[in-house]
Amino acid sequence: MSPRPEGLADGLKKLLGGVGVAVGAPLVVFGLLMGVVGVSGLFSPGEGKTALDGVLLLLLAGVFVGVGRFAWKKGMVPFRDARRRELLFGFVRAQMRIRESDVAGLLKVSEPEARELLSRSIARQEVDLVYLSESREYVHRSVLAHSRSVARRCPACDAPVGATGVLPGDKLVCSYCQSPFVVA
Repeated sequence: MSPRPEGLADGLKKLLGGVGVAVGAPLVVFGLLMGVVGVSGLFSPGEGKTALDGVLLLLLAGVFVGVGRFAWKKGMVPFRDARRRELLFGFVRAQMRIRESDVAGLLKVSEPEARELLSRSIARQEVDLVYLSESREYVHRSVLAHSRSVARRCPACDAPVGATGVLPGDKLVCSYCQSPFVVA
């Protein structure tokens, strides 16, 4: 399955995020310039001005920088979420087995957040994964279907191997001849 294309809501979030970034950056720059003027007004007030005018300019500059930084950070959220989703889908496509800890490490989030991201992607049918509770990992549904038809005989002695829940790539040891082999 491939990720669904961006919907209207995602596009609107990105548009509003872009507006937040476009508004936030100039506010920060303006606030910093106002801070420079406020510092010069504080230490060397001009004619008819007091040091209090410089302090007021510094406070106002702090407000502009704070509001601009807030708008910038909130504006970047939809773009960070889109990047996180791209990383997640690329990781899911590249792996046969997926552990929550691996996803958490890749996306730099906690394991509960990684579990929630995976669950949401599965619910939206963006990825076709199945959770195996005994091994605490996600596998592709096609790999799980293939695992039921994997040959269950030892390649060295042709003895039957009684393994359950075996996926391609797992290492097994034959109980008769003790030779290790990889399930194909």
